[in-house]
Amino acid sequence: MPTIYTAFKDKVIIVAGGASGIGEHLARQLASFGKTVIILDRNKKAGTDVAKKLTKNVIFEQVELINIKEVEKLLAHLNKTYGPIDYFFNTAGIFMAGEMRDTPVKNWHKVMESNLQPVINGMTAVYDIMQKNGHGHIINFASAAGLFPVPVMSIYGSSKFAIVGMSLGLRIEAKSLGIKVSVACPTIVNTPLYDTAIYNGVNVPKALTFFKKRTIQKPGLAASRIIAATAKNKAIIHTAASTRFGWAVYRFSPSLYMVGARRAIKLYRENGRTAK
Repeated sequence: MPTIYTAFKDKVIIVAGGASGIGEHLARQLASFGKTVIILDRNKKAGTDVAKKLTKNVIFEQVELINIKEVEKLLAHLNKTYGPIDYFFNTAGIFMAGEMRDTPVKNWHKVMESNLQPVINGMTAVYDIMQKNGHGHIINFASAAGLFPVPVMSIYGSSKFAIVGMSLGLRIEAKSLGIKVSVACPTIVNTPLYDTAIYNGVNVPKALTFFKKRTIQKPGLAASRIIAATAKNKAIIHTAASTRFGWAVYRFSPSLYMVGARRAIKLYRENGRTAK
């Protein structure tokens, strides 16, 4: 089993959505291992600022990850310029919370487009390149909410369930081609994701207080655990014991899990829902 150092030493690593959140911390930590770390993001200022603060082997490239033509062209250029792409961390996405009954259809479409399209574009484009190279590792980002149903995150979670499903399916298909595929399922992590989220019928101040003061994990710790699990080629990457436990309860005792889930939605309706 390779160590983190040997797994990433002198590798070409791409972090899509690396200008903020867990993606930024992945780039920061991987910069000390990889030959070249390339941050992809639509936010030019944030991406440039992150790259400038790190070592000379960190590069920023602006791209609209929702545009497949842009993604394909840029990845082909990076593969040719810096050498075969070894790792592709696919982290882009948004967060949305609220009950289904409070959510306009346009917001359903927004979260599906923002969470699925960038991942599909990055995954398919880099998978084509990695097949030609004969190796590579794709790490798609989902969420713990993509492993078991979380009340008030049903729509967000459905986009993450899709990412889990396609990642595990591709892992089977890709193995014989020399390509590894993993899916990261972080817990609640203290990142700007919640500040820019879409809230439907939610008491936003209370929601932000919950996410920021009761967060289970800091982004640096989540990133380090994802990196360690990637080095071990884990299929599903958990970042916290609590969500691993929740996943186990849901799998082996769904009725017990539902008791807690029903309690959670009751508390939300009493304290966090503003829509009537």
